[in-house]
Amino acid sequence: MLKLSLLGLLGFLGLATFAQSDPEVYLFDIKTTPTTFEVTGGENISKNKGYDSQPSFYDDTTLIYSRTANSLTAIGIYEISTQETSVLTDEPNSGFFSPQRLPETDRVVAVRQDSEGRQRLAVYDFKTKAFQKLLDSSQVGYFSFYDKDTFIASVLVPNKMDLFFKNSNKDSLQKIIGNAGRSLHKVPNSQSMSYTVENDDQNMDLYILDLSGEEPTSYFVCELPIGRQDYAWLDENRIILGSGDSLFIYDLFGEPAWKFAFSLNSYKLTGITRISISPDGKHLALAAEPVN
Repeated sequence: MLKLSLLGLLGFLGLATFAQSDPEVYLFDIKTTPTTFEVTGGENISKNKGYDSQPSFYDDTTLIYSRTANSLTAIGIYEISTQETSVLTDEPNSGFFSPQRLPETDRVVAVRQDSEGRQRLAVYDFKTKAFQKLLDSSQVGYFSFYDKDTFIASVLVPNKMDLFFKNSNKDSLQKIIGNAGRSLHKVPNSQSMSYTVENDDQNMDLYILDLSGEEPTSYFVCELPIGRQDYAWLDENRIILGSGDSLFIYDLFGEPAWKFAFSLNSYKLTGITRISISPDGKHLALAAEPVN
């Protein structure tokens, strides 16, 4: 049985549907210290009229994301060093969402949506150029891996998503909690993952899932700002998210509040959603809508 306890004091949940607006993916350079945060650069790396979102860093210099063109959602690749864009997948009857690197391998994991709308977690092998299902029966909406054998996933059930945990020691998925959100992450430099749950006010509460013991244990961290769903870990102690055209940071060892960090107003962006930090902490990628 999952244990729940309180870590500290101190939204609305969009169920896993991919019918959204047409955001673009932007890449920034960042510089951080334990007390400072600076954003420089800034470039639209998707430059596509369709839906571009869900950025994730394959490594320090490669960004992958979901890219929709001509009704086909594929996995886009952007090489930071060469500024080259390419497409990893080309399956006319399938869509690929939330692409991420499978830890400890050179493969890519994504939610593969088939022509009948079924969503399955699948892994892409660069040698065979094909996807293989990892979960054949669960309607996965969102996921995040701790290592190559351990992950959490928000799985679609009627009218909501439930959070499940899977590791190499068990054949089946273990339910953690209901009404889960879509933003799932590995906490850097730790034995923990994080997830969100819709609270009574229909905002999202953020929890840490500690995997260091025999059973996973959850700890409440904070509530996300009203209406926000997406966040990322800037480092093991700080959480970052976007709201409107601004970035905000929550410090686990600071004042229990989200603090303004940086405005992207000069870049003419709004509606910041998905956000990702490169493994070396030097780049930030996010999905946002350009202001015309």
